[in-house]
Formats: sequence, C-alpha cells, structure tokens
Amino acid sequence: MNRWKAPLAGRCAVVVACLFLASTMAQASSSAATIQTKRAAILNYVHDVQTQKKTLVGVQVNEFEVYLDCTSADRVFAQTGKHPAIMGLELMNAIAYPPYKSYLIDRALTQTAVGGLVEMSWHERNPVEVCPRGEFFDCVKKPMSAETFRAMLTKGTPEHRLWLADVDAIAKVLATLRDRGVVVLFRPYHELNREWFWWGKQSAYPELWDALYGELAVRHKLDNLIWVWSVDRNTLDPAPFFPVQHKPDVVGTDVYEQDPDSPVYASAHAKVTALDPSAPFALTEVGVAPSRNVLDAVNPAWVLLWGGEFLNSDWALDPANCQYCNRPEQVAALFKLDRVVTLGELPAKLRAMVSAGVTDRHPLHRPNPTCPAKLH
Repeated sequence: MNRWKAPLAGRCAVVVACLFLASTMAQASSSAATIQTKRAAILNYVHDVQTQKKTLVGVQVNEFEVYLDCTSADRVFAQTGKHPAIMGLELMNAIAYPPYKSYLIDRALTQTAVGGLVEMSWHERNPVEVCPRGEFFDCVKKPMSAETFRAMLTKGTPEHRLWLADVDAIAKVLATLRDRGVVVLFRPYHELNREWFWWGKQSAYPELWDALYGELAVRHKLDNLIWVWSVDRNTLDPAPFFPVQHKPDVVGTDVYEQDPDSPVYASAHAKVTALDPSAPFALTEVGVAPSRNVLDAVNPAWVLLWGGEFLNSDWALDPANCQYCNRPEQVAALFKLDRVVTLGELPAKLRAMVSAGVTDRHPLHRPNPTCPAKLH
C-alpha cells in the first residue's frame, strides 16, 4: 500500500496541475478574445461616428488630478450636467511615482465600468538625461541630439537600454489595464512636428514610433491599444514624421487657437488626413472649444478639451493671460451641440460591450463628488 501512495499522489498532483493549467489557459484565451472584441468594437464605432457626422467629446484629467475628488471631468459635469464620453489620462509619473499608477488605473477602471472610453497620452521623460524630479513635465522638454536619438534606437546601446526600461515600466501598467478589460486610445509622442519635446522634429521619429509599437504590441502583446498619432496643428509639414511600418489606427491634431472658427483647424485636418485618408481623424487636444462650423467642416471622431483652467479661465493663476482658455458658457455650448456625443449618449450596446467584466469596487477616489462652484 505504501509503495503506491507516493506515485498515486504524484499522478493526482499532475492531473490537478493539468486541470488548473487548462482552466487558466481557457480563462486567458477568453480574456484575450474579450479585449480584442472590445478593441474592434471601439475602433469600428470611432469610424462609424464620423460617418454619422457626430463627434465624441472628451476631457483631459491631468496627472496631478487623479488624486483629487473633483477632477476636470467632474467639473465639466458640474458645468454642463453631462459626463464626457472620453476621459483623457496621462501615463507620465507612472514610472517614478509608484502610487500614481494605482490612481491612474483607478480612474481608467471607473470610466470603463460605466461604458466610457479612455485615452492616454505619454509624455515620456528624456530617458538619457538626469531628471531631479524623476519624471516630470520639465523632463520631457530636455532636448536630445539627433546622434543620441539614433543611439537610443540602436539595440544594445546604453541609450537603448534606458529607453527600454521606461517602455517596459509603462507596459506593466497597460498590461494591468488589459487584464482588467480596459481598451486604451493610446497617444504617445504627440506634437512631433514641433521642437518642445525631445522627440520633436527628429528625422528618425518614424523609427521611434515603430520601435515602441514593436515593444508594446508585439513583444508585450498589448492588444488593448488603439494607436493614435497626433501632430501640432499646421505649423510644420507632418509627412516626414508619419510612421512607415506600423500605421496608426487614428490620426489627429492638437489645436490651441483663440478663435473657435480659426482656419487652422481645416488646414491641419487637410495635412493630416492626406497621410492616411482611411484613418479616423480626431481633434486630440484643444484649448478653446471649436465652433459648430469647425466640427461640421473637419468632422472629427472626437474632440478632447484640455483640463484645468482651460475649462474656465477664472481658474487660471493669471486669467488675463489665459488666451487659449474657455469661458464656462463655451464649454456648455459645446456639450449642447446635437452632433456632440457625451457619455450618456453613447450607444447602449457599445457601453455594455465596453463595460463588460470591468469593475472598480473600491475606488481610490470619491465617486460623484459635489464640486465647489468656485476655485480659489
């Protein structure tokens, strides 16, 4: 009897392990199928909404806001009575400030759980420069020479290893979101045709985009990302910076103009859409809300208002110099347009698809806060 005990236990352990492995693989396969289905549904809707001459409205919740009860998204609701269909978030700080990624994921889960869409920018710090604050907006503006940029793209170099460490760090955050059922409109390395970020106006920029895609989509298998490529209005021809190997899913432009009817919207739209006429077009960042005439003319899939004082110039430290900021009535007017789609106006079937299996049972923030009427 004793001589059969160990082998039998071993065989049972093998059976249990196999059953567990099969169950785990089935769950992983089901999860992958779900996230791929969600991604396809969202991207199809982004295409369809333009065909319908509609525009999703989004609001940026900047990095410092994720800790607050009253974010820009909450303040927009206080201003308009409607929630944004898209919540913009920021990956910067997710590497150097460990608590930040928990709050970032928390916000993404809350938006997805109610069927809303999530957009994430990545202002990556210059990976080869020392940043005293670890990761901060000023770190993003540290310039990089063309020679260093080339070295960063060359595998095996110290510069490449530093860049790759940052990429791997955000991959963990994006993987957590994937595993929790969140699809991300992912907008890295934007405003590439201007000089203020280290990746700006770099002739090898298309290689940077392709390298990031290779690491996140291929090596890390992040199939929950919808890739968004966006330039700064019409200040420089964006064609030399368009990705070659991995084309974006969505193209767009950031526009900061004082005039809501500025011709810059149309000229930027023409330059960007000429690069890939089949890709949906979005106004990926705006200060002053564009007019109805502009939305009708360029027909963006979405428009994302920048948060904070851009929603109300009275909130600025110096309101008189907040030239690209809105008055509250401008934000309210945008949300009232019949072509604009807010969270509550998203198709019920799409919201059910987006929110399927996503929960945030113990949010780190206070849900549905009552925001004060005035900020001091």
